[in-house]
Amino acid sequence: MNLQKALQTMFLSRRKSSEYILTNGVKVNGKLIKEPWYELNDTDIIEFGNKLIKVNDIKKIQDNKVYYLLNKPKGYLCTFKDEYGRKTIDDLIRNKIKEKVFYVGRLDYDSSGILLLTNDGMFANFLLRPENNISKVYNVLINGILSQKDILKLQNGVLIEPGYKTLPAKVKILQKYDNSSLIQITLSEGKKRQIKYMIRSLGYQVIELTRVKFGPWNIDEVPKPGDIKKINDIDFLKIGYKK
Repeated sequence: MNLQKALQTMFLSRRKSSEYILTNGVKVNGKLIKEPWYELNDTDIIEFGNKLIKVNDIKKIQDNKVYYLLNKPKGYLCTFKDEYGRKTIDDLIRNKIKEKVFYVGRLDYDSSGILLLTNDGMFANFLLRPENNISKVYNVLINGILSQKDILKLQNGVLIEPGYKTLPAKVKILQKYDNSSLIQITLSEGKKRQIKYMIRSLGYQVIELTRVKFGPWNIDEVPKPGDIKKINDIDFLKIGYKK
């Protein structure tokens, strides 16, 4: 384990831990170290924030992989701190999840739905890679009614930015109203604000968006906004992930 990874496990994000070490340095066995890649021994002791921590204890925390589901409500940012004082997912999990976790597959401030929280970086990366075909299902309210031609475009992929065409998606209309409709879109990729851009490319706007399924997990497991559930058993092989 290097010094950057130790700080990331205990206190800071990957970027901020590297920046902190380069700028301020961290004491290891009483010696100031300014190299994020500095290799630590199990018996080393690092000093951070007036705390002395054994590297061996950090490794134990790192090896304890945890997985939680969260039903993120609208009006919360997918981050753990906001400089403008807006509500974040940290406000939802504080005093409820003791481990240092991160989210997998962000949701916008005005979007809601199922979110995975974990400290397992390798598994998180696996879930987000399009080639692994981990589906994400969204219920989307839009200001109009899709034609069959519109649906076909989404199913075949649309341009959402210069040079980038979305992968094929599954699309179906759940409900039609007078001037709007509720549709369901299933993706195996996750570009930032992808669904909003996909709908906009057809001349419509997203009114409301909820992720109802992420991989094998359904929002029924955390039915109410703010609900949290710890996942004790994951069939990794069924998902296609080899630990």
